[in-house]
Amino acid sequence: MSTSYNVLSHTRLNKAVSIMSPPQAHGAVLTLESPAICAMTDLSQVRPVMTSPSLPIDQANDRMITYGVRMLFVTDANEKMVGIITATDVLGEKPIQYMQKVSCTHDEIEVRDIMTDISNLEVLNLKDVEHSRVGDILETLTNVSRQHALVIDGEAQQVCGIYSTAHISRMMNVRFEVPEVATTFAAVQSALS
Repeated sequence: MSTSYNVLSHTRLNKAVSIMSPPQAHGAVLTLESPAICAMTDLSQVRPVMTSPSLPIDQANDRMITYGVRMLFVTDANEKMVGIITATDVLGEKPIQYMQKVSCTHDEIEVRDIMTDISNLEVLNLKDVEHSRVGDILETLTNVSRQHALVIDGEAQQVCGIYSTAHISRMMNVRFEVPEVATTFAAVQSALS
């Protein structure tokens, strides 16, 4: 490292200390009754993690692990969203189904091969979110068997936020799990095995 940087002094803690946490809306702890907007990851404040459609899926998974996320935005060369890919996509049945379909190896699968294309994405409208509660978001995610929901600003026609069950769980200090529902015959067969 360059000699223009200084090493800071440090000390040991000798007693229990409190941990600072950011305040929630109106200073309240996040609950199911809290305004839904409090649990949304605001993309005007947090840069989303993106990937190329041509990235091998193992590298996409490594990227998710590195950034501590379970979903990546798949973007074109102009950073326009063309889809999303989740950890469930990469680690679930999709790669196996794709390998069987096109007769390839796992290492040959790219993000574009198993991602959810933008034409198959359902999004929440910011105007609806602004009048909802955290419990409404969790009920919605459970109803559609998804771990994530994208929020779109209809006026600006751009994705402005993300809901994640993992993020909401961390904010509430309670674990919420959304069971994956089998949507293909192969997935039903796999679940029954």
